[in-house]
Parts: sequence; structure tokens; C-alpha cells
Amino acid sequence: MESIEQGSQEKWKGKAIAEVKGVKAEKVWPLLEDFFGLSKWFPTPMCIPVEGISGIPGCVRFCGGFKTPVDDDAKKSVNWTKQKLLSIDPARWTFTYCIVDSNVGFHSYLATWTVRPTAEGCEVEWLYEVEPVQGWTLEYLDSFIDKGLLAMAKNMEQGLKTMEEALMSHK
Repeated sequence: MESIEQGSQEKWKGKAIAEVKGVKAEKVWPLLEDFFGLSKWFPTPMCIPVEGISGIPGCVRFCGGFKTPVDDDAKKSVNWTKQKLLSIDPARWTFTYCIVDSNVGFHSYLATWTVRPTAEGCEVEWLYEVEPVQGWTLEYLDSFIDKGLLAMAKNMEQGLKTMEEALMSHK
């Protein structure tokens, strides 16, 4: 995880990159562009459509049930965010979304995810900016995003490889 900037009144900005080894970008992109399908890959228990059609700008998803770096084990309430897809460019394998509501303190959160081919497969990049979050540090947020993205990349890598192996053994 790379911290780009932190200031008392400035937005926090960061970037995470995770490799998906042995899998081409054109196989990973359809998994990401399914905006309502986040919980299939990302370690959040819930991703529920709220409005619109998945992958069409303006659609909104509810993501909930995840733990944050500031949660204690006794916490009873469910963490959640509502996220709105702002733009998507399938030709460039990128999309941008914002958090429109949450109970975890994210205000003015904006993120862009991009898939890029690499020699070993592809990588997923997650750029974000957000107003400083009360009770958090930028390092907590960097760690939260980095761990989530790495887990998602590993899940995609394993899922796609399992599918390919199953299809090859069926022939």
C-alpha cells in the first residue's frame, strides 16, 4: 500500500495494487464490472442491489458486514456503506464510484478501480480519496483497503483457475 498524502484538512489519498497471477485482464474485468457482485470476490459478507442495473452508471449497492481496523470484538452493529457507480469504461477496464452513505465515517469518498495486463497475468489498482475518518488513521485505511484488495485478487485467481481446470478435465 502506498500512502500518497495526509494533511489535517486535506483528503486522504491512497493506492493499492494486487496481482492476479496467471489470469488475463479480460477474464478478471467481467468479475469487477459486475458492480452488484462484489461479495463474490471481496471479503464483505453482503453486497445487495439498491437501485439501478449492475454496471450502469447511477446504480447503487449496499455493502455490509465487514470489520474495520477500529472495530472491537464486542461491537454489535453491522458496518455498512451505500456505493454509487459514477462511471465505467469497459474498453479501458476501469470504473469510478463514491460512497453516498455509511455508518463507518466515510465522507466524500471517491474510488477508481482499474485492471491492467501484466507479463504474469494482470493487476487490479484501487485509487481512493476520502476526508479524514474520525477515529481512524490513514495507515488503518491503507491497511483495510490493501488487505481487502489482496484477498479479492487471490479469490479471483483461485476461482478462475479452478474453473479453467474443471473445464479442461471435462474435455
